[in-house]
Amino acid sequence: MGNNNETIIPLIQSNSPFGAIERKISFRYLRSKKNQGGVGLISLISFICIMLAIAAMIIIMSIMNGFRDEMINLTIGSEGHMFVASSNPDPNKQYIELLEKDLSSLSGIEGAFQFTQNFTGIQANSQFGLAKVIGIAPKNLKDFALVVSNIIEGSIQEFSSSLKQENMITIGSGLANSFGLKVGDSIVIYSPNSRQTISGPMPIKKSYTVGAIFKSGLYQADLSNIYMDINQTSLLFNKGLHSGEIQIRLSNPDELDKIRNEILNIIDEPVFIQSWKDRNASTATALRTEQIAMRFIFMVVVIIAVFPVLASMIMLVKNKSKDIAVLRTLGVSRAAILRIFFITGVSIGSVGTFSGVLLGILFCSNVEHIQSVLEFITGVELFPEDVYQLSGGIPSKVIWVEVFGVAFWGFLISALATFFPALTASRIDPVDALRYD
Repeated sequence: MGNNNETIIPLIQSNSPFGAIERKISFRYLRSKKNQGGVGLISLISFICIMLAIAAMIIIMSIMNGFRDEMINLTIGSEGHMFVASSNPDPNKQYIELLEKDLSSLSGIEGAFQFTQNFTGIQANSQFGLAKVIGIAPKNLKDFALVVSNIIEGSIQEFSSSLKQENMITIGSGLANSFGLKVGDSIVIYSPNSRQTISGPMPIKKSYTVGAIFKSGLYQADLSNIYMDINQTSLLFNKGLHSGEIQIRLSNPDELDKIRNEILNIIDEPVFIQSWKDRNASTATALRTEQIAMRFIFMVVVIIAVFPVLASMIMLVKNKSKDIAVLRTLGVSRAAILRIFFITGVSIGSVGTFSGVLLGILFCSNVEHIQSVLEFITGVELFPEDVYQLSGGIPSKVIWVEVFGVAFWGFLISALATFFPALTASRIDPVDALRYD
């Protein structure tokens, strides 16, 4: 026994904070069996709890982010993320074209183009109804993936290359079905303006030819949208005047404030700026509230998952009180005792957190395969496309800032849960611990 003490004491005296000796003792306690006064099983349960809590938090947050993006796309649909309009009632055409070019060149903007939007009456096959007529330049419509990628009849080329270009329009499939229209049929579009005749004011109307039909999967857009050359909409609805309104589509719909400031820096005339959040305030508020509430709930879940770590550390300190007394009599400082038990608990938390992050990312990266397996086992389609409009399955979007935040939160909570039992261990009086031994 004396020889062992003579060997151990120099090692302890040469110990450095978080050095090899402290780590070796910590991991020895972590692996100790039940008959050795250890908490190996509880440590394993603690590790699993933390791993599952962190993984669940990342998975649910990523799926929520995916659903949020899908909901934004479904909500704004054929509309843009931001809208810039000149305060001049009759803006200069060259100025608007230059502004459109400058906006398109900004980082974070996928596209910026002039457009008009008018709700009006339409007539076809002896039926009358309402529609939203959107004026857009042919070159910009070709870059509009929502329409171009979903043409089911006709060709978008007719919108710009036909000899009857001014009479060619593109309509949604729902609208076409409602009026029994197909490519080549005529449709009459009414203007809110009127012209004076001998018999009194008469509404202005014009006949157009259906050049293409699209099916975007967005119910409202398919049911009511009509795309027409912007010059024709200006003539029909605004007596040839340009509206001066530009629609902007962003790479990231959440960068509204950043883009808004950049827009204000390049514009030297007063303009009106609106965002999709301004036009859909209730939806934007609901999404934000849901985000905050769910993140708060999962933070609480992680706190609950750390309680087994706290319990295992309390048991470990209680079972190792005699060992602590021996180490103290051999010259180990209170700070070293604290670090030994702190390393033990933090090891469980950090490994559990890392494993949870890895598991969560792997799940999110393969969510469509997991969905397929679950559908195969249950024989039920989890998210029918015709109901949820999710052609790609369960949406998932991993935001790395959130992942790092979850990892930091998991580590912080496990460290805090470990610190107080470790502090208790460092305050054990070796005399009291060995008095009845």
